Amino acid sequence: MSTQNKLKAIWLAAFLLLLAASLSNGIESERAFGIDIVFHIGIYAILSVVPLLILRKRFTAFIVAIAIAPLGFLFETMHGSISGYGFKMSDAFYNNVGISIGLVAGVIIRLKHHFANQPDNDA
Repeated sequence: MSTQNKLKAIWLAAFLLLLAASLSNGIESERAFGIDIVFHIGIYAILSVVPLLILRKRFTAFIVAIAIAPLGFLFETMHGSISGYGFKMSDAFYNNVGISIGLVAGVIIRLKHHFANQPDNDA
């Protein structure tokens, strides 16, 4: 299996996990001992870094990665209305922290890959 296909599978698995978590009642954040925060940051970092790594066109990759932010607000709203806990701004904040981490990591990896494959014209 190629690296791109593995990344696509990871992205799809993360998306389905997020969808399942958004549609479930879950547990209160106070009883999650910080795992809730790690989940929000990790899932959204994965969802925003993978498009930057697999899509060829930079503009398209960046737009898809940025589009995860409104999706996060939608999922937070869905989870708040289904679970009865209401919309939690702290969860939305951690979603955006994860998206920011994913964007920075994706740009760094993409630049590193770009300059590693560039021919050396100094000679």
